[in-house]
Amino acid sequence: MAKEECVKRYGLLVISQFVNALGVVLITKAFLGTSPISSLPYVVSVFTPYTLGEYTFLQNMIFILIEVAVMGWQNFNRKRSEILVQIPLVLFFSFSIDLCMHVLAGMNPVHYADQFLNLLLGCGLLSIGIGWAVKANVAMNPGEYVVRVIAQRLQKEFGVVKLWFDVTLVSLACLVSLLFMHNFTGVREGTLVSALLVGPVVRFTAPYWRFMDKWLFVR
Repeated sequence: MAKEECVKRYGLLVISQFVNALGVVLITKAFLGTSPISSLPYVVSVFTPYTLGEYTFLQNMIFILIEVAVMGWQNFNRKRSEILVQIPLVLFFSFSIDLCMHVLAGMNPVHYADQFLNLLLGCGLLSIGIGWAVKANVAMNPGEYVVRVIAQRLQKEFGVVKLWFDVTLVSLACLVSLLFMHNFTGVREGTLVSALLVGPVVRFTAPYWRFMDKWLFVR
């Protein structure tokens, strides 16, 4: 890959992570339940002094450890660069979440219509960010990479493993919420909406990002 193309692709990836972070924050600030991947970090952040971004970073570091454990040391050495690049990626993503949470601290919609609008806007931005990350095609975030590694190890379809992975995270979030707060904080209809909506929107919008191909490829 040419140096110029590499810079463009990683630049697009960085932008996509900020857009993803903004999407996650808007979904969270809708107060209708956050996205499945963010449900556990959000729940724990509610009753502890640490932030959603900090717990997001911790969760993703655990994902990376799971990747290494599942693929084995030999495969890790072979794919070390594509695994280790996830660390600075997650660091920026987590920082962006806390930055957006700080900037949007005053956004506290009360009416259900406003909350649902926030949710839809967040899902839209998250879909755009994911689409741009796919278009960049230089790295995967740990939440997707760990699913791919597990799917390959179990010889199952990615979509099936992704579904059970999300269900597991949401179930853990519910369990932690019940144990420590005696309710279902962070897990509501918005969690289901984001789980069902983001994927189809990513697929629907994918053709619209083809205009980036000529800009990304350097001949």
